Amino acid sequence: MMIASSLSAPMRGARPIFVLLLAMLLAACGSSPKDYSAATPLSDIHTQLKVKPLWAVPTGEMPEFAHAQLPVAIYGQQLFVASGMGKVRALDSRTGKRLWSRSLGEVLTGGPAASKDLLFVATREADVLALDSHDGSERWRHHVSSEMLAQPAISGDLLIVQTIDGKLTALEAASGKSVWMYERSIPTLTLRGTGAPLIADGRVLAGFSDGKLVSLDVATGKLQWEATVAVPHGRTDIERLVDIDGLFQDVDGVIYVASYQGRVAAVSADSGNIIWARDMSSYTGLAVDKTQIYITDTKSNVWALDRHTGATIWRQDKLQGRDLSPPVVVGSAVVVADYAGYIHWLSESDGQFVARESLEKIWQHFQYQWEDEEQEDQGFRSVTVAPLVVNNTLYVRDNTGALAALQLAAN
Repeated sequence: MMIASSLSAPMRGARPIFVLLLAMLLAACGSSPKDYSAATPLSDIHTQLKVKPLWAVPTGEMPEFAHAQLPVAIYGQQLFVASGMGKVRALDSRTGKRLWSRSLGEVLTGGPAASKDLLFVATREADVLALDSHDGSERWRHHVSSEMLAQPAISGDLLIVQTIDGKLTALEAASGKSVWMYERSIPTLTLRGTGAPLIADGRVLAGFSDGKLVSLDVATGKLQWEATVAVPHGRTDIERLVDIDGLFQDVDGVIYVASYQGRVAAVSADSGNIIWARDMSSYTGLAVDKTQIYITDTKSNVWALDRHTGATIWRQDKLQGRDLSPPVVVGSAVVVADYAGYIHWLSESDGQFVARESLEKIWQHFQYQWEDEEQEDQGFRSVTVAPLVVNNTLYVRDNTGALAALQLAAN
């Protein structure tokens, strides 16, 4: 987690980072991204679900700055991954076999997002690139106002890009031509990051660093409503941070969203009215199933809340300080990954541990297949982006670049 000041105008997408303020914020949060001495040790669990690793491959290192989000994208049976140093690859989702690879020679900070024919990534220099999804060749590039640190959203012929300076830009997916822009002021001090915009029922939903969630008409960019998810409190800028940087979900016309040092809330997609809200701090985001919301808070507690009321159903506190990823739902389990590359399966009914896997062990098991690949060895296999779930297959990528596919084995 990093913080940024907006006192200076962005220059080619860069914003100054104040190290002293970062240290103060990390002290306030009670953890450091590199010192895990206070992390809760793992205890033995009673394994109730059998997890089967399908394959694992190296995909190039993630950025050193973990606030840049380079998750796995999928379209059809193709997986797409991008490394921090600019290598983009397409893989077969069933086998992990490399279909093509291209080195862009530029530092990447955002994306990828995939459509039938195009793949979109963003550079540290604030360029959005469209690549041919079949071979990785460049189709177009468009310079935006600042860095993009998350996945863009695709809606038909439009690509929606959110940048760290408080702007949403709609581009023609085929050409990169700008269609509309929405802009709002951002606080002096923010967490360095943004959430990914979400497309739902002709709306663009986006969260901002002032604690606001907005709905825009996807065709025109016209503001439909804004909802206050969190209100800044405190005397200092650090105390008043209320960024919406994590993943949020739209289910049955209700938006479920959380903010840092603010609240988790259910918001009507039609009106922006708050249905319910409760105090909770999260910068990673949440997952939703038919009846419950799952969220990792800033202390790495995992919570299950009732979708309709926000009431606590259970809390798992035995992963505190382990810097958890956003949660995802796989079958009847909730899955999170931690700073050391452990993947934890929790029962959706009571939050108890039902399975655990180690990315290090998976890496070692499949390593013999990677003789033609560069292999990274960077210590902790921290997982900072949300795992991807497709047809009950779980794809997890750590910050050394190891990408693993896992499934629950049949009983």
